[in-house]
Amino acid sequence: MFPRLCIGLALGVVGLMASQPLPARNQAWVLALDGRGGVVGDLKPEEFQVKVAGKPCPVLQVKTPAQTADAAQSWVLVFEPIRDVNFRAMAFIAAADFLTKVPDGDRVFMVARGKDSLESLMPGFSARRSLWAEALAKVPDLLPEALVGQSKETLQGAGFNVAFTDTADGPEGQEALNALLGKFKGAAPGWARGTLDLKGVKLLDRLNFDNPMFVMGLISAVTRETKVLGSIIDLAAPVPGQKHLIVLSRCEADDLSHPEIRRAMSMNFKREKGDAGGPRESAVVAHRDMTILHTELKTRAVAGGITLYSVAGSGQNVLGHVGQAAMATGGYAFPMSAGLEITFGQAIQVFGSRYSLQWKEEGKPGAGATLEITTTRKDVKVIAPTLW
Repeated sequence: MFPRLCIGLALGVVGLMASQPLPARNQAWVLALDGRGGVVGDLKPEEFQVKVAGKPCPVLQVKTPAQTADAAQSWVLVFEPIRDVNFRAMAFIAAADFLTKVPDGDRVFMVARGKDSLESLMPGFSARRSLWAEALAKVPDLLPEALVGQSKETLQGAGFNVAFTDTADGPEGQEALNALLGKFKGAAPGWARGTLDLKGVKLLDRLNFDNPMFVMGLISAVTRETKVLGSIIDLAAPVPGQKHLIVLSRCEADDLSHPEIRRAMSMNFKREKGDAGGPRESAVVAHRDMTILHTELKTRAVAGGITLYSVAGSGQNVLGHVGQAAMATGGYAFPMSAGLEITFGQAIQVFGSRYSLQWKEEGKPGAGATLEITTTRKDVKVIAPTLW
């Protein structure tokens, strides 16, 4: 349990002109980092540049990370199926460590895949840390390794009540989280459930790309699952303040988003007379449909003011399903690899330390127009949504 990281001068709200509250579409949460990855917290309004659909837009108001630090933020953790007992343990430990570092005043909502759909593990955003620990403790036994069953396409379990409130339980709740993290780390092998993933299996073989009908069924399952994820974004959108949605996953949705699928579109495969297609045809359909899903996810998240994060891929260019959309929302894709607990747990201190930036709308660009936010200060990188 930590106070939010505040780096830079407490400049207050820096306004260029008095105005009434602006529409959400003219506002973005912006992260500024130096060359070492540290937060730059003292940028001035005149150091920001905003373009919507290529057209410059005057900056109206800037709140620094120091000014936004005291405002409560909302975090959604979504556990999609995770394959392999070792990766499951890695993800659960990283999530537990992450929760121990959530700043005071922030709220958490937790969701996990059950036997046939994503299930809410609490009634709404909660400030009670013992409830976070109670929910996370259920995940190892609940979470499957694949998209089993047929998704209901809407959130199941305890549902979501946007008006739900509870009271923070302070040190007692923090102790519950610390105890859960210790339990996970000290548990006997196999505690995370699951099996050992087969090594050396080619991705196209794992997905049975020789069978286009099977692949179509797989895409259908991922499409239904993504609809549930989209419904969670819609449910969280009305919640005020910064909102973050983190998806931990290692399943069919991530496999279908792998760069190998795109490469297979141009590969030559041996064809049999009379067959109904093969890997290349399957790859074309998979790449097309997954691109549509990624576009829908990031457009929906940006419209709802939600930053997406993914814990799924294996490294650069292998980002997982949600990782394909995360960058466009100003989020990040964490590889599910050694060191995850450290990088993911520490990142909360950085990714929650953002500027609130508002600008004057110039014209009426359509939804999905490009958004470009940059700074004139040298050696500072700005991470922000790239869609309007």
